[in-house]
Amino acid sequence: MREGHALYDNLYPSRIIIGSKVKAAREFGELLLSSALKKDVPIKYMNSTEAESVKLFSNTYLALRVAYFNELDTYAELNELNTRDIIDGVCLDPRIGEFYNNPSFGYGGYCLPKDTKQLLANYSGKPQNLIEAIVKSNDTRKNHIANMIIKANPQVVGVYRLNMKKGSMNHRSSAILDVISILKEAGINIMIYEPTIKVNTYMGFEIVHDLKLFKELSNMILANRVDNNLDDVQDKTYTRDIFSRD
Repeated sequence: MREGHALYDNLYPSRIIIGSKVKAAREFGELLLSSALKKDVPIKYMNSTEAESVKLFSNTYLALRVAYFNELDTYAELNELNTRDIIDGVCLDPRIGEFYNNPSFGYGGYCLPKDTKQLLANYSGKPQNLIEAIVKSNDTRKNHIANMIIKANPQVVGVYRLNMKKGSMNHRSSAILDVISILKEAGINIMIYEPTIKVNTYMGFEIVHDLKLFKELSNMILANRVDNNLDDVQDKTYTRDIFSRD
């Protein structure tokens, strides 16, 4: 189930994975099928360890997609190339497709950071290179974003929203939180606009509740995802969001 789309994904599942082959598991699987509005949903019965592996490898592949297009964007940004043109050209290949291809400050949320690290831990003593690279790539991306802000030497950085992805109210493991921590260590003055937070401070940073005042006080605005609230301050907004979606 995707963050922000849990109900839809329950009613229209891409597939159903059951981590058991006993009779009760098959009865439970039939209940899930009967509850779905989508017809002809593929269902697989397997042992619990294999079912867990399906989840870990699926989420790690999605993290790989995020990391891949983020590194593409880093390359384009540092070489002064047009990221969108490159992504559009790459994704016109039907073998690649147009999903999980919008650059961000890194993957975050409940599942991707946890599951990639869990899978890497499960590989202990086993040969691999790619899984470790995916985990490391996310840290590299967040450091790159922070370094680009630090190079600009802004007086005040206003952080616009903390949610880990569009349409979510979840802040946990949001990539922008790690970027903020790096900026704090570099001595950057930071304030935050996050309407879901009702207190006046968060993580030791000032929360500015008035959007107009937030934009006036910010020397630079850091936005993992943009919306029309920032249309009038595009000249001082730093984002890597190209498609205004996740």
